[in-house]
This record gives sequence, structure tokens and C-alpha cells, in this order.
Amino acid sequence: MKRNLLITLLLLSTLACYAQRLIHDPSIPIQKFRIIIEQLRGGTVSENLTDLTYIPLGGTKNDVIDYIASSVFTKERIAIVNNENGHLFLYDEKGNLIKRISKIDGYKPKDKRVFYGVQREGNKLILFGELLKATLDFDGNILEKDIDYKYKTERPIVTLGETTYTYGRTEVKKDSFPEFALKMNDQILVRYDTRDTVSNIFSQGTPLVKISDTKAFAIFPTTYNFFELSPDGISKIHQFLFPLKNTIDTSNFQVYKSGQKLFEYLNKNQEKVYGVGQPLLYKNYLILQIGSLKLAAWVAYDINRGEIISLNKILPDVSNDFLEFLDRNTLTTDGEYLYSIIYPNAIPRAKDKSRNEGHSMRNEYAKLEKSLNPILVRFKLN
Repeated sequence: MKRNLLITLLLLSTLACYAQRLIHDPSIPIQKFRIIIEQLRGGTVSENLTDLTYIPLGGTKNDVIDYIASSVFTKERIAIVNNENGHLFLYDEKGNLIKRISKIDGYKPKDKRVFYGVQREGNKLILFGELLKATLDFDGNILEKDIDYKYKTERPIVTLGETTYTYGRTEVKKDSFPEFALKMNDQILVRYDTRDTVSNIFSQGTPLVKISDTKAFAIFPTTYNFFELSPDGISKIHQFLFPLKNTIDTSNFQVYKSGQKLFEYLNKNQEKVYGVGQPLLYKNYLILQIGSLKLAAWVAYDINRGEIISLNKILPDVSNDFLEFLDRNTLTTDGEYLYSIIYPNAIPRAKDKSRNEGHSMRNEYAKLEKSLNPILVRFKLN
């Protein structure tokens, strides 16, 4: 019951009225990815992963993370903003707590949440709060702070060299329509179709994702499109195609009449894909999250071989004592490793599975059950 309530709240908190269909230069190359979810291959941990490591996050009983609201994982640092009060927890690569930041001098948040999110820019951490932007080094020292930062009123932007992209997903009102969907500096590259009558969508992750200094993605989740961006413009469009049984019938306008109606529809049709998002480039893989109440969440497309792997279908085996390795929501990369999160309650399940298989769990894994905090999982995909 609690899980269903949480899903409902997450959906309704991110539903809003937006235009959907897009108009752009037809000469932009389109790379199509056909995804038949039931046919995606998985396998076992030993067949697909290497360098699998579980890192418990330390601290005292006063440093317990209730839920992860935002995070950054690298080989050197683990940065987490918790959900309860928006404190920043900064760990080293072994999970030792370096610093907990629970206040910023001169800043008094209205709702007692210090930070809402954390991002990485090079060897710096950028933290956002209500009217706050703070830049920290990897040791938690404050380098810059702006306690009158009005980021909530700004449109999402990403900068590649001298080029700035602005995401134009603005709210649709009865007497107006969004000016643009995507703009490069002052040039409009993508527009919304004014004939569009479908308005409610589920927003899945950050709409502009910066991959490197020369590459980013603009995500229009319900259209199943990623626009790949370079300093010179749109390089290509990644278009994800699903079977009709997995797609929402956009001609059924009643479904989109309100956020509640859309959720009710999705709850009755849990195999439907309401969007795609959160792209990661890892080695030769394009990794993305498929939004659905029932289907596999994370898939990895091998760009060189044209194969698609469902990460959620990679099963724990004897090699890792049947211990889970992938959280449904959290996945990121630093280019060399992939990072996920599991929780201590995964250990008893792995113990039971090991016992049923006539296998003894190694002591270092069994000790993870005593962890007060989430457990970072670091691994490589073959």
C-alpha cells in the first residue's frame, strides 16, 4: 500500500501541462532504436559484469540517510543530498563520511530543507536550494555561494563551449502556446506543434543532460526522443520505438485530461511506456531509463553491435553471493564505472537465496546487513 502511494505521489508531483509533438529541421539524421521489452536479453552477473564492489556508506547513528533525493558518484567522492532535511553527506571512495553540511552561513531556507539537489562540474560540486546556489570543492569547502539565486524561475539551460541551449518546455495556458521547445543561443531549433491537443505528460529526469564539454542531450520523454547536441547544433535524433501494446494512445485525449486520469490509466495499463529519459554514455553503450509501472527500468544499447541489454534482467549469481546490484531508480556513471544503490534489507534476501542454493555468503557481504545507510554498488558492464 505504501509503495503504491509513493508511486502515485511521484507521478502526480511531476505531471504538468506541456505540449508534446515537435517540429524541427527534417534533414537532421534520425537513429532509430527498436525496443521489444519482453525480448531483451539479460543473463547473470558473472556473464555481464566485472569489478563488482559494494561500499557501505558510513557515519554515526546521527548520520542516517532516510532517502536519497540527489546524488553524485565518482571514483574519489560520493555526494548525497538526503530527502528529510536536504543535508549534504560527503564520503570518500571507501564510504567514510568526510563531512555533513547542514547549513550555509547567511542562508535560512523557508521550508528547512537546506539543499534540493547536487550536480558535478569537473572537480566541483554544485548545490541548489531555495534561492541558493553553492559551489564546493571535493572536500566540502565552500568556494562560492549565491543566497539569492532564482533558479526556479529560469528555464533549463546547458552550455557547450560558447553555445548555450535553452529548453523551452513551458506550461501551456488556454490563451497561449510555448514559443519554442529548444533554442541554441537566440536561434529556435525545435518548436512544439500548435495543433497538438495532448497536454499532460510525465516528466522523467532532467530535460537537458550534459555528457561532456562537447555533447549533451535534450530529452522530450513522451515523444521517446533524445536530441543529441554539440556546440554546432543538433547532431542527430535518437528515436526509441516500442510495440503498440507498450505505447500510450495519444488520440485518447481523456487520458491526458488531468494528472489523476493519466495515473489511473497507467495503473490499469502498467505495461505502457510513459516516457524515456536519464541518458548515460558508458563505453560503447547508450543507457536510458524506460518509464513504466511494470516493465524493466534500465536498458543499455550497444551502439557498435546493435544489441540491447536489460540491466534489470541481469541476475545475481554465486559470483556475488546472489546479492542485488541495481536499484530501480539510481544509476549513473563516471565513464569508467557504473554506480547504483541498494539498501541493507537486500542482504537477508541474498542470504536466503544463497542458503537455498547450498552456498555460504562471504562474511564481508553478510556484514553489510548492519549498515545504517544505503550501500553504493560500483561495477563495470562488459
